[in-house]
Amino acid sequence: MNIDVYEQIYAALEGVDDVPILSEHFLEPVGVIDSILNQKIVESVKRNFPKVKKMGRSHLKMWKKGMSIMDIAKKSGIPATLMVTILLKEMEIPKKSFLKNIDEHPNKRLRIEVKKAMEFDYFFSPRAHSSHAEKGKMGEDILDMWLRKREVPFMSENDLREAGENKTPDFLLTEPMEIDGVQISWIESKALFGDTKEHQYYTKKQFSDYEENYGTGMIVYWYGFIDDISLNGNLIKDYKFFGKELDMIDELLNYVVYW
Repeated sequence: MNIDVYEQIYAALEGVDDVPILSEHFLEPVGVIDSILNQKIVESVKRNFPKVKKMGRSHLKMWKKGMSIMDIAKKSGIPATLMVTILLKEMEIPKKSFLKNIDEHPNKRLRIEVKKAMEFDYFFSPRAHSSHAEKGKMGEDILDMWLRKREVPFMSENDLREAGENKTPDFLLTEPMEIDGVQISWIESKALFGDTKEHQYYTKKQFSDYEENYGTGMIVYWYGFIDDISLNGNLIKDYKFFGKELDMIDELLNYVVYW
């Protein structure tokens, strides 16, 4: 994606209601726009959460005076699930046990508001995390089928871990595969949009190690990437490279975490 288009999309995204509108305007799959929105929310949380967390006592006072968890979260500019975390800590209520046995807690108002916060948090709730994990699995499943269809032998991440390897790409090819004139030995699947920050993060955390240990590889950012990111000759692809040969690609591109 052209950097100018990306910046236009990023600037215009304020919430989930913008996703279908911008998808139609920029002729991008809804999954692409959704991924960019999710990354924008995460960046906002990284900036704001520390100072919001420090005001936990004030947030609890607001709640005790009648303001809902959803409204306090909106006022503070963080997702509702994170405000639940702050308030439960201020109340000295263990979050894990509370959520596990939420219907048994004697405070009816707290039960109702926490459930509502979880229901309408599309970014940090347990359900949202599960949905993101499912997208990641779908991307890996597509690559698994794609390699098998071409009879390309490989070791999966689980295979590598069982063999005692510490640095584990999603797919380590036991025989190099040529793509666009480049011999690749590994493939990493990312069910997200490859913006500059994401790419720098994963380059430091994973890609550089894979390159050092296994040679040249290929990163698949299923929801697209900014055109000018690069990695020392390693290939970077998105859904367009795979065309429409697998039905799961369409499913992945239209998978959003709203319910």
